[in-house]
Amino acid sequence: MGGSGSGGSYRVGRERAEELRREAEEASRAAQLDAEVNSLLNRRLIDVNQRNNEEVQKRLEGVSKALADQLEGVDRLLFGGSVSKQTYVEGLSDVDALLILDSSRYGALTPSEVQEHLTRALNAELDMGKVDSIRTGDLAVTIRYKDGLELQLLPAVELDSGLSIKAGRTNRWTAIDPTKFAARLTSTNQAGAVVPAIKLAKSILATAPETGRPSGYHLEALAIAAFKDYTGPRNPKAMITHLFETAASDVSKPIADITGQSRHVDGYLGAADSSERKAMSRELSRYAKRMRNARSAEAWRALLGEE
Repeated sequence: MGGSGSGGSYRVGRERAEELRREAEEASRAAQLDAEVNSLLNRRLIDVNQRNNEEVQKRLEGVSKALADQLEGVDRLLFGGSVSKQTYVEGLSDVDALLILDSSRYGALTPSEVQEHLTRALNAELDMGKVDSIRTGDLAVTIRYKDGLELQLLPAVELDSGLSIKAGRTNRWTAIDPTKFAARLTSTNQAGAVVPAIKLAKSILATAPETGRPSGYHLEALAIAAFKDYTGPRNPKAMITHLFETAASDVSKPIADITGQSRHVDGYLGAADSSERKAMSRELSRYAKRMRNARSAEAWRALLGEE
């Protein structure tokens, strides 16, 4: 009986040792994968951050001069949107600049009329040999240059209620606090990892269909919600995976717009659980699943569009 017991203990000990060896190998493989993927994501961040800020400032100064000569109603040009929040990604940023106009000249006009004035002035005064297009959107006037650089100008006027811009897809002015959202994002980003996660998410989503891609501002709001009480690892791989997992759920309900620009940052998706929200949730869930199931750096390169 003693021999049998001793043999059983030996087998249990050997099986436990083998189990520990497999766990150690798996942990080693996971650590190696994390290192490779985080290195890959950090290289992508370097690429994303290589925006020529001096050239942007030069273009903005040219726009300011062009509009001042033509309109006599430009008070000042301030960085706004993704540039001020340092979450800019080419092709997926929101507003580059708030163009604050003389309210005595423009306050009585509708936002659409102001946009028309600006578009005509830009076409007349800019060097169109360097400009690919000037187009008017729901809120901003966008200048796309032939070298690929894109500026978005959001007209604003000082009214009794404060600094005001166009209210969503309506044709009226609404008061905003452009610093409030940036301050909240800065607070959430105290550890310095949230803004890089937003930039990576924007980069990954650049090729996603519009039905599955949040606007830049919406994605930033989703990130604030995702990392408000986050206690997990602060490396790029963990952060970006968490962002997509939580966003896939959070996108199902409207998010209040604390700047006052509109009622919700994601009003373009309609009411809670709308078909548009469900479509976006499915797309974000698809990305989150690919991240969870990725077992190689090559799988992450595919996520980044580097196949």
